[in-house]
Amino acid sequence: MQKFNTLPKMMQSVLNNTRNSTALNHLYLGEWEHISTERFMEQIRRLALGLKSLGVKKGDGVGIISQPSPHWLMMDLAIMLNGAVSVPMFPNVSSENFDFQIKDAEISTLFIQSDELLDPPIQKKLLEISNIISYSLSTQGENVEYFQDVLNKGDILSDEEPNLYAKMRDEVLPGDLATIIYTSGSTGVPKGVEISHSNLCSQIHGAVDRFPLIPSKDKALSCLPLAHVFERMVMYYYISTGISVYFADDVKNVGNLLKQVKPTIITLVPRILEKVYAKMTSKADEEQGVKKMLLTKAIHLAKTADPQQNGIIKKIFDKLVYSKMRMALGGNLNLVISGGAALNKDVGNFFLNIGLPLFEGYGLTETSPVLSANYPNNAKMGSVGKAFPGVELKISNDGELLARGENIMLGYHNNPEATKQMIDEEGWLHTGDKVTLDDDGFYTITGRIKELFKSSNGKYISPVPIEQAWSQNSIVDHAVVIAEGRRFVSILLFPDYETIANNKAKRGLASLNNNDFLNHDSVKRELEELMETINTSLNHWEQVRKFVLIPHQLTIENGELTPKMNIRRNTLETQYSDKIDAFYDES
Repeated sequence: MQKFNTLPKMMQSVLNNTRNSTALNHLYLGEWEHISTERFMEQIRRLALGLKSLGVKKGDGVGIISQPSPHWLMMDLAIMLNGAVSVPMFPNVSSENFDFQIKDAEISTLFIQSDELLDPPIQKKLLEISNIISYSLSTQGENVEYFQDVLNKGDILSDEEPNLYAKMRDEVLPGDLATIIYTSGSTGVPKGVEISHSNLCSQIHGAVDRFPLIPSKDKALSCLPLAHVFERMVMYYYISTGISVYFADDVKNVGNLLKQVKPTIITLVPRILEKVYAKMTSKADEEQGVKKMLLTKAIHLAKTADPQQNGIIKKIFDKLVYSKMRMALGGNLNLVISGGAALNKDVGNFFLNIGLPLFEGYGLTETSPVLSANYPNNAKMGSVGKAFPGVELKISNDGELLARGENIMLGYHNNPEATKQMIDEEGWLHTGDKVTLDDDGFYTITGRIKELFKSSNGKYISPVPIEQAWSQNSIVDHAVVIAEGRRFVSILLFPDYETIANNKAKRGLASLNNNDFLNHDSVKRELEELMETINTSLNHWEQVRKFVLIPHQLTIENGELTPKMNIRRNTLETQYSDKIDAFYDES
């Protein structure tokens, strides 16, 4: 692949070397719309010039609120080709965060897919923004432009200044600010991570080095938000390699789309893998007799066996069980990359043993994002792999992973103090994660320096492994450990409503409504037995003493989950303070 150090140069490289009639594909009225490489790049050119005609100039902040699609990417790349700064915002962003990001990034132009992605209070604020670009926005006003209108303005400017596009493209420099990505952490005001063209391009080249793709053979299914840096960098990697990309219309439809598209590559967050795992393993409960026994043994082996070993029993199970599981995932996957959070080891073992080539990586928004990754012929389950190309890693005296390299952010936007706290004078970024390094060069995350709870007895508790263990039960969707400053560990449990009908049926309680089922004595007994089982593998100060199952579905929209589907601890601890207080009420 030709080396490039800005995204406009990446686009030029793709245009010079790639021809793909199905480069980008999305569902429109239930049918796949195919967009060729040439059409995609031409639309970007027209949009970049159209933005120029609207007055967008180098360094201006331009926001994007849209579901993932080819048009999201067209606008994103057109903004950066213009020398402006792309600022992705998550659909259903809160009014408070919307106001903060618009002001902090000085956004005067905003691309919005449709009104449905905005809460009514935010819709009223659109008239205050200089330029609104939309596909299907019902809001009327002099500041509203439609997508096609911007393309047309680009055509007019192109006729007037034929050399302007090439001039704009060549004026973008490697160190220029390309995007500001606001972190969706569990506490506090979002911080805007400044990422340069050079940051992103170093990651694209690293991905190509670690995971080479073949345009004639490979195709990807994309199901994660492009507003998150992980999938966005991956998308640039797909575009640069010339493979076909299919966008999922809804993460809940991924199972059907896997069978329809039959992709060879997909990137996922652990929560999606955990849900697929739960659905597959629950099949054994629905069967009877010999089939039930066969599935149960096959699943147990997949969870516990060493993925590197292939005995006769495993080969039998592969023919009878695992091959069917792979077909349920499309049958062609040869690269499944997990990132964004820690992957449960049992879940990882399961997928490797059923023959799914799963590779876990690790990184931060502030590192554009990948710091380390497992990759073909260099993988070790339970680790987050080896250092990514162009990334320098070291472990501090207190066990914290430090990183530096061309992928490290420029800093936090308008927040030099936070930048100094994150990046030291020698250029080392402090990740906040504790790690170990083995003799083969594989890093393993052992915990968060800041996400260790300290009980009132002075003992430290790492919540994530405990929460992951509870979430393996099909009834539980999310688990939240309570321990900071407390006498003992307790836990809030939230049910999985996607599987609740199946859970009721297999327990002979199909006639009950959801609340009656969740409050049923047999469910409580099952969770009590689960608590005893999990506690046997924990130190006595880590063991959960009390739990409560709360009949409520956590959502991103309600501010209870981050867009990566991680829990917002402070929000939930405040929201359910009465239940937490009841755990520790000594009266």
